[in-house]
Amino acid sequence: MNIITLKLPVFLLLALFLLTSCAEQDRIESLNPEIDKLFEEWDNDSSPGCALAIVKDGKIEYSRGYGMADLEHDIPITTSSVFYVGSVSKQFVTMCVLLLEEEGKLSLDDNITKYLPEFPDYGTPITIRNLIHHTSGIKDYLTLWEETGRSYLDYMPEDEVYKMICAQEELNFTPGEEHRYSNSCYFLLWFIIERASGTTLKQYASDNIFKPLGMNMSHFHDDYLHIIKDRAIGYSQDNGTFGNLVMRFDLVGSGGLYTTVEDLYKWDQNFYNNKLGKNGQALIDKMLTNGRFNNGEEVNYAFALVNDVYRGAKVVRHSGSLGGYRAQMMRFPENQFSVIILSNLSTFNPTELAYKVADIVLQSEFE
Repeated sequence: MNIITLKLPVFLLLALFLLTSCAEQDRIESLNPEIDKLFEEWDNDSSPGCALAIVKDGKIEYSRGYGMADLEHDIPITTSSVFYVGSVSKQFVTMCVLLLEEEGKLSLDDNITKYLPEFPDYGTPITIRNLIHHTSGIKDYLTLWEETGRSYLDYMPEDEVYKMICAQEELNFTPGEEHRYSNSCYFLLWFIIERASGTTLKQYASDNIFKPLGMNMSHFHDDYLHIIKDRAIGYSQDNGTFGNLVMRFDLVGSGGLYTTVEDLYKWDQNFYNNKLGKNGQALIDKMLTNGRFNNGEEVNYAFALVNDVYRGAKVVRHSGSLGGYRAQMMRFPENQFSVIILSNLSTFNPTELAYKVADIVLQSEFE
């Protein structure tokens, strides 16, 4: 009798969990047609499109591809299609920095000249923390490159880009006084990670993030000659006509990550149960902490993540774009809900669509 009495509450709790989980799954399945309607413009065999993953309570509740990964070879987009994700890459860079900090190989408050001694002295120290939160004042290298009349879709030698950044006579502002998004910050973090770790960013991220999390289709693309299996080709659109948007861009740090919605789901779940490093959820708490200006006020930018509120719900997000690729990874942590959208079309707006998916699925939970 005692044994039965002890086991009964556990059985009831398990049954209740399973019933609740099944009910939630059935509810989301009933919304699938409404979700599909958001993407119907691209849901055909003559258009680029996107891969979608909707995550609820730790599981991918709905995922599929819309449109074509390769129009020339009639290859449709699937949830295993590999996309370039632009600045969504930056959060993986900051994780590398935090893991190196755990290893004692750098400090967020180090002057960057400790690792980049050739970098110019502007009279005020620029710290790794300034780079992470875009409070460095360093000018954006993509803007500087285009001002020379060249396209960032062409090959950009990393040493030439670095010299161009170092050649700037002044900063946009005193470090720590303002926030201005600059891809140069994360380009420099690439160099710092490699000099502090003694290996490439590609290898360090693979060994310390992708392999531990089972993100087997993810890599930092530092060689444009590297063949990527199942890659979705990037496209432009002009007056209804699609064109190949070929790029030889292979700089990393500010971007450079190729991945899938299935791999990003694994990354998403690590925010709830961290498997990286040695400090458990404390590492995740740090990732989600906003930066601060010199006067102590908060910067609305954490470790390559934007903390925001949407319809009364907390949301953590970051978008990415380059060439023919667009990406959005959006998490509603209090609702155990995420939307991941990766696209191979330059006119695609994944952020707007991610919010629309959230409106459908979380309509009863929003204010």
